[in-house]
Amino acid sequence: MKKKNKKYRWGLKLATLALSSSVLFSTIDTASAATYTVKSGDSLWKIANQYGVTYQTLMKWNNLSSTTIRVGQKLNLNTPLTSATISTPTPKPTAAPKPTVTPKPTTNLVQVAKKQLGVKYTFGGSKPSTGFDCSGYVTYVYNNAGISTARKSAAGFYSSAKKVSSPQVGDLVFFANTYKAGISHVGIYIGNSQMISASDGGVSVANLNSSYWKSHFAGYGRIK
Repeated sequence: MKKKNKKYRWGLKLATLALSSSVLFSTIDTASAATYTVKSGDSLWKIANQYGVTYQTLMKWNNLSSTTIRVGQKLNLNTPLTSATISTPTPKPTAAPKPTVTPKPTTNLVQVAKKQLGVKYTFGGSKPSTGFDCSGYVTYVYNNAGISTARKSAAGFYSSAKKVSSPQVGDLVFFANTYKAGISHVGIYIGNSQMISASDGGVSVANLNSSYWKSHFAGYGRIK
């Protein structure tokens, strides 16, 4: 019975020794896995790639200010990843909406222009009650159609307008050498090669292809 007890105690000691050794080696392995000793030929990127992390993470774990490392240097590999090492995509800024360009109210402009048909011609006139000259008529129509413009002469409108070769309804039509040299008459283009203007016979519609207007035609312009 004593021999059996001795054998039992001896076996228990061996089991305890084996367990202690296992724990000891496990502890040593864990400790060694927590650091890495830099060898010749190593780079921070190579070590990071080996352990499945970024070199920036290694730098953060080891408080490195640069990627320079030296042989024999021990690098910490056991610091858990934090939220700082996980890149969160930054939402793209929303593009500012493009400003809405209000189209020129050409329909209203033509309506305002045609309401004055038949109003008499008055040199220097700028309102229906007293009559219009060509530039006074243009000024009145544009302002009452919501397109603000100062009173100018026909030549003044020509100088300030953007010159265009393909007119749109509401653009200006200029003529030269009618009653004086240079730009001397202005009308409003209403489409189909027609304009409306205040001329000697009062406010009326005219065909731009007529011999008179064609011979004095100077170009088209658009209020800027």
